[in-house]
Amino acid sequence: MTYHRTRRWEKPHPAFLSVFILLLVLFYIPIGGVLIRGFFPDSRFDLRIFRDTITSAYTLRIIWFTFTQAVLSTLFSLLLGLPGAFLLATYSFPGKRLVRALSGIPFVLPPILVVLGFVIFFGNSGLLNSLLMRIFDLEEPPLRILYSLGAIILAHGFYNFPIVLRVVSSLWQQLPPSQEWAARTLGARKFRLFCSITLPQLLPAVLSSAALVFMFCFTSFAVILVLGGGPEYTTIEVEIYRLARTSLDISAAGALSSAALIITLGLMYVYIQLQNRLSFHQELTVHQAHRRSFQRPGPAGLTGIIVYISIMLVIAAGPILGVVFRSFQKPSSRAGSVLYTFEWYRRMFFDGAGQFGRIALPAIRNSLLIGTAAAAAAILIGTAVSYVTVRYRFRLSSLIDTLSMAPMAVSSVILGLGYFLLLRSMPDFRNGAVVMVIAAHSIIAYPFVVRTVSSVLKKLSPNQLYAAMLLGAPPRRVFRTVELPVLLPSLGAASIFAFAISLGEINATLLFSSSVITIPLAIYRMIGSYNFFGACALGTLLILVCTGVFALFDYAGDSDY
Repeated sequence: MTYHRTRRWEKPHPAFLSVFILLLVLFYIPIGGVLIRGFFPDSRFDLRIFRDTITSAYTLRIIWFTFTQAVLSTLFSLLLGLPGAFLLATYSFPGKRLVRALSGIPFVLPPILVVLGFVIFFGNSGLLNSLLMRIFDLEEPPLRILYSLGAIILAHGFYNFPIVLRVVSSLWQQLPPSQEWAARTLGARKFRLFCSITLPQLLPAVLSSAALVFMFCFTSFAVILVLGGGPEYTTIEVEIYRLARTSLDISAAGALSSAALIITLGLMYVYIQLQNRLSFHQELTVHQAHRRSFQRPGPAGLTGIIVYISIMLVIAAGPILGVVFRSFQKPSSRAGSVLYTFEWYRRMFFDGAGQFGRIALPAIRNSLLIGTAAAAAAILIGTAVSYVTVRYRFRLSSLIDTLSMAPMAVSSVILGLGYFLLLRSMPDFRNGAVVMVIAAHSIIAYPFVVRTVSSVLKKLSPNQLYAAMLLGAPPRRVFRTVELPVLLPSLGAASIFAFAISLGEINATLLFSSSVITIPLAIYRMIGSYNFFGACALGTLLILVCTGVFALFDYAGDSDY
């Protein structure tokens, strides 16, 4: 049961409200700077650059392609996720929990690792083509996937199908079986029963997950930047990056960012509405008297499970395992055979004076420092926002709730552009770039903290709070003695998750900071210089961290997105 009550005191503590000032400085001022450059190119209001940028044939083609690839990627994610949701919600089979846990790992991997894994596994000289050429004695690689629309769709499907699988299977398992029993009693066949009974009840989950996947694909950056392969596959995010960093046309980048903000805010509004319907539908189903029981798979079901797991191993596990496998290889010469060795790990940790060590060790050190600081800031902001929006109801509370979650609707590329403009207008100070990176990462991570902490606050029984108030405890003491101990486990999990988000962030950092080298930036540069083996060694470290984070979240039951 959800306990979402209003407290007897109506004014939040100033310490919580002061965090909104921090949010204003770290988020709304940089985003405001982007909007100003789009509409005030010469310090005066002028719509010409915005109009010319948005209405040009080139920009319209980019917007159309962005929508097209997002639609196709969403459909492919549904194609991958829905069969898995059916299997997890219907059947009981050995290894089911392991399959569920492994299916979610791609979603928490940083985008640069997805790109690296696809290059290693699906490339012309990748592991899959090498295996097929050996099996069928071929001289040319049979699969030419990279640097095409197909590669983009495949990577987005790999990255986002766990959202569909988990959201839909979570609701599917809660559907009461009584209606299906009644339909079977009346002679309904399985297909008609699914179309008339099950599918209408699953639609809120299907549409909600599809909307979230579409938003992620629409704002995708690293996947398009590397796997797109040229101007033909440019999206809005990549074009903003090109205008700001390559062409140095800040006004045009600001104008295009303004249009992107309008679109993404609309997508976020649609997602929130669908998510509210899904939450309401889950509340209706979870209190039913009868719960769905899992079946033992028959021959057809067992075949479906084996086929689906095999496909998932190729599409999802293949790129991840490919990165790990390559990290233990080293070419004996430019055209020679490949040796198996721990050389890259030795260079990374014990050869700081070598070329690879000079890149890897500072990247690891910077990522650990930035990730720790960003996670601490994200916990501070996220907890305060959760507490104010959940515990208090006052004038304009709905507006504050919406504005506090706006960072989820703004792509990290646009946020990075805002910090780029802010950094240019500020005087140089020591470690200024590092501070900016920490601030950007904390803003990107804190909405996930809000989601984790607010869900625990809503479930906390108000009876404990009322009892403490009746005994005369002030709000500060109620929070410290009653609520904080309950929140500590979720705060711990959220801090680790925020740390992992910061560890894998590349979009904003790539746009506004070239002096602060993190692990994702080091991997990106190694890919550009074709040092795939060293990139895979760094990538393997990220995979281990991300896998551990996801295992913690899955164990806590907070990973249904």
